[in-house]
Amino acid sequence: MTLKKITLIALALIWILSLAVLIIALTDLFPDTIYKNYRLVLGIGFLTLTGFIRIAYKKLIKIER
Repeated sequence: MTLKKITLIALALIWILSLAVLIIALTDLFPDTIYKNYRLVLGIGFLTLTGFIRIAYKKLIKIER
């Protein structure tokens, strides 16, 4: 595996884990979570993380071509 593929896989795993945390915070699947009080911060953080991952993905794909 190349370093680019490993980086893309790591970014995807980070994004999936942050999506899972966001889903737990926004729904009442687990009623007494610590994320419940920080829903707005988690939502903004998820959007920011998604933007940074998008930029990194575009740079990695551009380098690969």
